Amino acid sequence: MTDFTRHSAESLFRRPVAEGSNAAKLEEVRARQTLRSRERKPAERQERLQRRTQSAGDGVFSKKEPTHADV
Repeated sequence: MTDFTRHSAESLFRRPVAEGSNAAKLEEVRARQTLRSRERKPAERQERLQRRTQSAGDGVFSKKEPTHADV
C-alpha cells in the first residue's frame, strides 16, 4: 500500500518523458538547467550569508546612538 502511494506521488512531480523530433534537445536543455542550478546554489548561499552578516550590525542588538531625550 505504501509503495502504491509513494509511486503515485512520485509520478505527480516527475517530468514527462520528452517525445517527438526535439526530444533529445529538450533532454539536453533540462540537463544543462539542472547542472546550472546546482552550480548556482553555493554562490547564492554565500551571498545570503554575506548579506546576513552585514545586516547583523543593524539589527536589534546593535549599539544605539543616544537621542535627545536620553541626554
